[in-house]
Amino acid sequence: MSGSTLILDPERHASRVREELFRILESDTFAKAERLRNFLSYVVEEAIAGRSEAILGKTIAQDVYFKSFARDDGHINVVRVDAGRLRRKLEQYYETFGADDDTRIHIDSGGYAPWFEDCSRPCETVQVDHSAVRSRPYWSIVIPVVAIGAMALVYYWVDRSELTVAANSQTPARTLERKALAGKSPAAVQASNYCDQGRGLLFPVASIDNQMLASDVFRMAIKEAPDFYCGYAGLAHSLGTQSLQTRNQTERDALKRDASAMALKAVDIAPSSGWSQSALAWVSYVSGDYNSALEYSELAQSLQPNDGNVLDFRGLILLVLGHFEEAYSVSDPNHPREIGSHQFAHRNIHAVASFHLGKFREAVSSLEYASDNGDPVSALSLVYMTAAYQRLGELKEAKEALNQLKGSWPEFNPRLVLGAFYSRPELPEGVITALQDAGWDVSD
Repeated sequence: MSGSTLILDPERHASRVREELFRILESDTFAKAERLRNFLSYVVEEAIAGRSEAILGKTIAQDVYFKSFARDDGHINVVRVDAGRLRRKLEQYYETFGADDDTRIHIDSGGYAPWFEDCSRPCETVQVDHSAVRSRPYWSIVIPVVAIGAMALVYYWVDRSELTVAANSQTPARTLERKALAGKSPAAVQASNYCDQGRGLLFPVASIDNQMLASDVFRMAIKEAPDFYCGYAGLAHSLGTQSLQTRNQTERDALKRDASAMALKAVDIAPSSGWSQSALAWVSYVSGDYNSALEYSELAQSLQPNDGNVLDFRGLILLVLGHFEEAYSVSDPNHPREIGSHQFAHRNIHAVASFHLGKFREAVSSLEYASDNGDPVSALSLVYMTAAYQRLGELKEAKEALNQLKGSWPEFNPRLVLGAFYSRPELPEGVITALQDAGWDVSD
């Protein structure tokens, strides 16, 4: 772009801006980046509605990711990381599929509000300074337009109709389950909706906020249909994960007891469900019964071999017990996955298993793919990215990943968090040492 930039007012040119948004969303560049699609849809629709000045990290986390702000730093950090990914995705799109588009969407560093460039011949545009457009008070002409991306997510979250699970009803297993539930009661269908949402919040496991929110959603499922197993199984998973991250012994013991009660209830209602057996496996792990954890997680996989959430917890249990080869196999990205939220963590698990097996290049590739395609993002992702680059001898990349980790999660304590999840203290030492070699003080 040279000379003066022609800027489109999104309020006056809403149709044109939306056409460009839809082109981007339908492109191969964004095809598998669901969270970035939602992010972009939200900020563009907010700009069209005249609310550019109100687009903040907090509002994005609340409206797009449905995060509460009892602990807001982590959520805003995730938004910041995703914003960087989104900028890179947009650059990639305009270098390839969108090279000839007559409209371009930009999001500058240091903010989240988009601006819109007219790359065609001038037509009902105003030639203004770029920086002036970014500070223009768009709220002065407010148009009550519903934000398509954000509202679609909101409907998915709270609507009590079949539309809430349309995206998850395509696989044969999912279709059969929903038909059976519909024959049972509408309440069971809605409980299943809640369970799908809760399942999508169970990773990243190191995010205590995710676990607390997931617990609330699973409790809603139980309240909706007390005789449906899924809410109990999900609550067992989230409470169990919370117990690992709770330092107060009394609170930790209480969480374990509650998690165990929920897992047993799920198994009592649906003993042949892989999700119920997965709950029993995870509760066994957090309670220190490692042999039972392996046994139940293997049973869970055999009962539902393509349930992505079952496979994720099976892979996680194998990982934290030091069974890296098996974790690497179970988390294979080529393994078919279905049911639940479709927000699976297998690529992150595969990356960690790859790191422990000395496959550092594969670890980097898995983490980069996961980040670019909307998989769960957390401090641990950058921990293993830093460590893998360090072990590859790519010190510049290691330093960049480390700086991003420090900037986004400055209070993160890798030794404490990794120690809470791994079954033996020596298991995470390889990544701890790599972090220290990269220049971070990881002492308690």
